[in-house]
Amino acid sequence: MDHSTCPVCGNLLKLKFKLRFNVYQCANCGLQHSDAQFEHSFESDLDPDARDGALKTLRITNFIHIIARLKAAKNNHLGEGLEIGSGNGWWLDVCAGQGVKCVGIEPERTYENYHKQHNLNIVYGFYPDVSPKREGGYDFIIFNDVFEHIPDINELVKNLKNDLADDGILIINLPMSTGFFYNWAIRLHKMGLSNTLTRMWQFNFHSPHMNYFNKENLKMLMDHHGFSTAEVFPLQSLDIQSTRDRILADKGMSKWKASMMTSILKIMKPIIERSEPDIKAFFFKKK
Repeated sequence: MDHSTCPVCGNLLKLKFKLRFNVYQCANCGLQHSDAQFEHSFESDLDPDARDGALKTLRITNFIHIIARLKAAKNNHLGEGLEIGSGNGWWLDVCAGQGVKCVGIEPERTYENYHKQHNLNIVYGFYPDVSPKREGGYDFIIFNDVFEHIPDINELVKNLKNDLADDGILIINLPMSTGFFYNWAIRLHKMGLSNTLTRMWQFNFHSPHMNYFNKENLKMLMDHHGFSTAEVFPLQSLDIQSTRDRILADKGMSKWKASMMTSILKIMKPIIERSEPDIKAFFFKKK
């Protein structure tokens, strides 16, 4: 993959950070792009059980909010959706509880037993190789904290356009390069403390981030492929009650350091809540 030019606007990328992998930035659109690679062994420093326990309440709250906005956008006329990167299956669980029909695609089998126990409709493999086709296209296609992990975003969006119904909605929720935590990590990196920024990019996990978007360059990418932006709204990114467990999902993190970081976040919570959101959801439609 070419790491010298921006995958959004085609301008030259310049080295921004030297971490476990290099991070480059586009001077034109501001996209941050890494030369990281997906680890197909699926082995990393991530403890999935600890991570899931810490994230579940937060994720489900966000999913319920997304579904409410989706139903409003479609006037409660939802046919069938497709989730790319279903992971633990919580989105599909919430969909079932909300009366929304959705099929998932997931490359890993870590949660296969859970998927079977909950009767979740999941196809295993990588999109678009195993994409189940639907006549007329899907009413919605969603990425829940997955889009930023995709290496070839332009080829991806081309396939998405083919699989989405003409009046369908493409939903992307993802962490933003303009968010409070990401910019806090950059400040720490400048002081010689790079662990937080490495964690933000998930470079010590098997599925690292390939890109960090802001609102404008994500809209620019989608506009280039014939999508218009229908709606943008923030999602919750912090649940203080589960923060310590979330930090400890990184096997390399000590308990005392996790406790210290959690205490700092509790103190900073009012500032965080008034700052630029770390996670946003985007609704896109075909032009």
